[in-house]
Amino acid sequence: MDQGTADSKSPYSPLWWWPSLWGGGQGWNSPGVALAPQSLSQPIQPGWTFGNVIVTENNSGSPDTERDIVAQESYGRQLGRVTDAVAALIEERPKQLPRPKALDDLLALRDKIEKIKSRSAASRLDRIESDLARLKAERPEDYRRIASAMAREVATMRS
Repeated sequence: MDQGTADSKSPYSPLWWWPSLWGGGQGWNSPGVALAPQSLSQPIQPGWTFGNVIVTENNSGSPDTERDIVAQESYGRQLGRVTDAVAALIEERPKQLPRPKALDDLLALRDKIEKIKSRSAASRLDRIESDLARLKAERPEDYRRIASAMAREVATMRS
């Protein structure tokens, strides 16, 4: 057999080593299977993650409560509300007082986040538009049903 084929018995195959790794198909007692762990142990839900933050009893007084809160109100939403509240307080400051750099930095961060959210929303709208165009071409009955429901919703919103 030539080198361009994938016959696992050919020494020229890119997978020539595979059968020997697993013992040549001789069963679970073969030497290749010895590479696999003989027992596995994994704790179930010892903590949970948010991005690259792991929440456990070591860094939270009540990880279960924290998980329940985040299930209802994400960290992003919580931080957004705190940022909005601090921004409102900054706006209420007397204009003649000098504004610390930390406050300017917070307002700049808020503005940057708003731009990211706007770009993300625009991207989602583009995707919806594309999906609707595809639906119209491939499944016109479904498209008409959805378009009709959307028209009714818009009419309800205007009244």
